[in-house]
Amino acid sequence: MTTPRTTPPPQSVVSHCATRGLAVVSDGSDFHREGGTGVLSGLLSTAALVREHSGTGATAMLITADNVAELTAELRRAAPGFSAVYLMHTNPVRGRAAQSALANTVAVITDRQTTAVALIAALLSTLDRAGTAPAAARVVIAGAQHNPLVAALAVATGIGEIDSWNLGDAHNFPLRAFARRGAVVIDLLGSAALSSQDAALDPPIPRITLDDPRAPLVALPGLLAAAHAWGPPDVATCLACARALAEPTPAGQPLPGLPQAGRSEPTHPGQTRADAAFPYPHLVR
Repeated sequence: MTTPRTTPPPQSVVSHCATRGLAVVSDGSDFHREGGTGVLSGLLSTAALVREHSGTGATAMLITADNVAELTAELRRAAPGFSAVYLMHTNPVRGRAAQSALANTVAVITDRQTTAVALIAALLSTLDRAGTAPAAARVVIAGAQHNPLVAALAVATGIGEIDSWNLGDAHNFPLRAFARRGAVVIDLLGSAALSSQDAALDPPIPRITLDDPRAPLVALPGLLAAAHAWGPPDVATCLACARALAEPTPAGQPLPGLPQAGRSEPTHPGQTRADAAFPYPHLVR
């Protein structure tokens, strides 16, 4: 039997990152251009958001690497200057290999992990507000192949029924069919992709979306704390982080919201001043 994990408090991570900073890194091996943006501009934007909301140092780094060995070597060279690495737009096989190889050197968190944890936390919050137990819930993951960890976490959460849906399924299995069954959609495709299909339904399907580029950052503090405590996050660790993120949700909000950097007052009961150094922008709309 696996013992449920409780995420360690992120206070130590706050001071650690404040001293040495966070590296926001990519090798571009899993980058999909959207809206004319480039991989470096995305890294710079994310680093700026981390600095804005946490007050800790964050540096964007675009690495040239043709394989896992080169990526790991570059990260190992950079590691002494940073407390942790946030790996974005990088092939998931490379990302997992880098996490494992650097486990005793520096904490490495990937954007697929932060995305999955934030989405599952928002799902738990959505179900709780609706008074629906996970075992009684129906969840559709649109674009599940883009991040298999989302489905793995949904299974670990105990969701009663999980379906995978892609744009190619729209003709034979439109989303309205799931709507009639009271499903919640976890959207890994983005509203632009779904809007031409069945996104505009009456009544609309509850949809947990990735449209806000800040959304994955809500999970970064807990994952960093867990990585420093236990090493590279596995499914159990990610689930513990998602549950911890969903628990202190204020009424009417999908996830807790934290103030800008420099404001240290807690925003909900049980939140510490150190916790208030991290960003929790809203995810579900």
